[in-house]
Amino acid sequence: MKFETFSFCHLAEASLHAKTAYENACAAFPALPQDVPLPDFSPLLNGMGTAAVEGGRLIGFLGAWEPFPRAFGTAFPGVLSPVFAHGLAPDAPEKTMQLMYQKAAEKWAAAGAAYHIVCLYEHEKTAIRTLFRYGFGLRCADAVRKAMPLHAAPVPGFHCTELSPADENALTPLREGLWRHLQQSPCFLCGSEKEMQKWLQNRKSFPSRRFAALWQEKPVAYIEVTQNGENFITAHSAMLNICGAYCEPAFRGTGVSRMLLDFLLHTLQGEGVSHLGVDYETMNPTAAGFWEKHFTPYTQSLVRRVDRI
Repeated sequence: MKFETFSFCHLAEASLHAKTAYENACAAFPALPQDVPLPDFSPLLNGMGTAAVEGGRLIGFLGAWEPFPRAFGTAFPGVLSPVFAHGLAPDAPEKTMQLMYQKAAEKWAAAGAAYHIVCLYEHEKTAIRTLFRYGFGLRCADAVRKAMPLHAAPVPGFHCTELSPADENALTPLREGLWRHLQQSPCFLCGSEKEMQKWLQNRKSFPSRRFAALWQEKPVAYIEVTQNGENFITAHSAMLNICGAYCEPAFRGTGVSRMLLDFLLHTLQGEGVSHLGVDYETMNPTAAGFWEKHFTPYTQSLVRRVDRI
């Protein structure tokens, strides 16, 4: 086995490996949409990727996008290998991912990336174990479900609605609550008060739809959905994606969040939406417990902090 910089000559075989990987994911997780085209591979032709070649054929590849600044709100750059940017031949040796990461990581660190992020399909257990042994940990996940109602029982005193743009300011207390929740243990996300105010202002013009559960005509829980999510699968034309959600602590455990999700699913099903996705921090137990109860996780985003940068 020899290793080369991922380049144009590897694209055809790489796309076949990526296609097979997604077909395997669909077989493992039937809730995924089947007819999803692969994205453009050309952004991976940036010198950041590694190809494993044996006997004149590509048996594995690990690509990444260009390093980006302020990973996770910190002062340090990161590099991301999205879920379509790697693949293995069925007969590739088990150590292939290990060796590919070792080669790629040299380039990522040389480019100044202190955070290495690799998104894998949930069922790729061997690759996940390999990266855990290299110091990675689980940080985020993507999950999906078909847009079929839950048939949740109504909660007395609450009702659900889709908010209009004129109601945008009513969500500000809930969004502040979400921001502050993510700063606390065990999440510890970075963010100052100034950054929160900037984020709140940006959310007002974000192209999304907002659904809320109301108590005495005041929103106490919300779910926000948008067209695209965090990976290529979420761009499916009949799929929407949750991009924000929060319930006031006083109303957790009442069933109001389940009722709100059910209202959202009823609405989307009536509009012809077939799938609903969500990405979430697995280190946020409040959210993870809820999403994993109603959705099927299909990716794991693993992160490593390189100490010397």
